[in-house]
Amino acid sequence: MHLVHPRNLPSEPGEGGGEFRTLLPPEVGGALGIYLLTITRSEPHAHEKEDQVYIIQSGRGTIEIDGERRDVGPGDLVYIPRGARHCLESLDDQPMTFYSLMHGTA
Repeated sequence: MHLVHPRNLPSEPGEGGGEFRTLLPPEVGGALGIYLLTITRSEPHAHEKEDQVYIIQSGRGTIEIDGERRDVGPGDLVYIPRGARHCLESLDDQPMTFYSLMHGTA
């Protein structure tokens, strides 16, 4: 059994001064990793071996995936296929908090 709560996990530095917490590391979840991120902006990037899902918990922002932009907010789920170039930016300089689920090949 693997049972954790984000408040009991160490915070690690992330992109653009943000932070993340590893809830389910791939070495426990196999091909699945789950993270809780708090960021204001991420740089455009792609994951060649993993599909990714964001579940927005708080904050409002814009997600861009392969040139298509959409506004996102609490409760939204975003699917990002492997290889898709993507970035996320908050709308009002307040950090966004979201779960990131990554599933792929090792």
